[in-house]
Amino acid sequence: MVSLAFYLSATVLLAQSSVAFNCSIPPIYVDIHKRVTHNTDNFQYGSFIGIGTPAQNHSLWPSLSRNQTSFGASTFCDGNSTLKDCKESTGGFFNSRDSTTFIEDKDYQTLDTAPNSTIKESFYGYDSLRLYTHYFETDGAWQTLVDNSSVEVVEEGTAKPAVVGLGTSSTILNDLAARNQICGKMYSLYIGQGFDRAGGAVNGSNVFGGYDAGRFIDPVHKYSMGSAGENHLNVRVKDIIISETNNVNANVSLFDTAAFPSMSSRPDTFDAQITTDQYPLSLPYEITQNFISHLQAEEDNTWGDNSLKLKNAFNGSMTIILDDGFEVTIPPSVLMNASNITPVQSRAKDSNEPFYLSTAFLTQVYLMADFEKQSFFLATAVQKNNMVMPTPFCPGSTPTAYQRPNQGAFVKQGLIGAIVGGVLGGIGIGICAYCFIASCRRRVAERRIEKRAEEGRKAAKMAQFEVEEVTEFDPPPKSATPFFWKKR
Repeated sequence: MVSLAFYLSATVLLAQSSVAFNCSIPPIYVDIHKRVTHNTDNFQYGSFIGIGTPAQNHSLWPSLSRNQTSFGASTFCDGNSTLKDCKESTGGFFNSRDSTTFIEDKDYQTLDTAPNSTIKESFYGYDSLRLYTHYFETDGAWQTLVDNSSVEVVEEGTAKPAVVGLGTSSTILNDLAARNQICGKMYSLYIGQGFDRAGGAVNGSNVFGGYDAGRFIDPVHKYSMGSAGENHLNVRVKDIIISETNNVNANVSLFDTAAFPSMSSRPDTFDAQITTDQYPLSLPYEITQNFISHLQAEEDNTWGDNSLKLKNAFNGSMTIILDDGFEVTIPPSVLMNASNITPVQSRAKDSNEPFYLSTAFLTQVYLMADFEKQSFFLATAVQKNNMVMPTPFCPGSTPTAYQRPNQGAFVKQGLIGAIVGGVLGGIGIGICAYCFIASCRRRVAERRIEKRAEEGRKAAKMAQFEVEEVTEFDPPPKSATPFFWKKR
């Protein structure tokens, strides 16, 4: 028989786990779009985050694999950095000597579990981070100050140095949660399409300690995080389908042996890692070859990422289906840009690199990560969102999308508007008719009153006349009637 002490201890543990997180703390929304960054003259796309006192503002790219929040040193482009268009691509420059709050820590040990090949040299320290909430570009911004937060200053490398690290040991999430500035180590991301490689105009957002309920739609799909390390967001892909926009019967699965007889058997489902470290998808060799064969693609390195390019224009989409049934459709505008370049990169047959569902995938997906319970959620993103709805993300809970008003076909087709217009129009006509009749009646009544008044005036005038009574004379005798009395 289970003892009473067991139930009491279980109740205490449950109470402790509930009290541990204050889910009433509002989340911190940080927008992602283009802006002028510190010590640069051009607009750069990224998370609106500043550092130092006085503030040096930057555009930080969200990294799901790195843990350190890093900034490009003021000398980053002066040395051996190989970043393409370096001065226009760093996300801003940070001069630690200009910040009165920067403290260097030469003994600091990075929390990134494996050396990052894109970073060649950097130093570490502590400074004030400024997270700017800026819902719309036309509105003013306000800041959330994170004092004495650990930062990395990158002096040399091959990739963009300005990064907000959102790995399993993210320093910024640890700092915010430890100081009760958010309810827990929770994070949500919509990367957007406003950067040059994507060629779109939709901005993105970060939400620390919550999610934007208006940025995705139900259903929400839940997955378990992998072990701590660089790549902890893993899913399984079971099918990829190419569809033609104007031909619904032309759907082709890149896993179908009938469509691609060079395959002896249907490929197995494969594990893919969700990443923001590269734009193009990296798929298994066989699947990539089927993509090349079906769409007549060829290798291209215009963007330096080995994305494939189509020989001929293609008006179609690509749908990635995960093993739990979640479908993500890459629309025609993303599957092939104005230069016929696709979001799929070439792959060597003997490559041992992981398979990636990359930034191109995330342009269509809203990602919500619960680092407290080691789980994450994916949902279809709302591309054009006119509402920003930051919502606290309580650890262990499932995010819920904002439920838009349910409009039936009657409303969608505008019939209610027509009926309302008809009713209002009928009321207007009725009011006009009533006013016309009332006006006519008023005029008739006025005329009657005027007639009666006129009769009264005439009677009064007659009453004012003095009429003398005339004496009636007898006529003279006929014989004596003079000629002047004679009637004519």
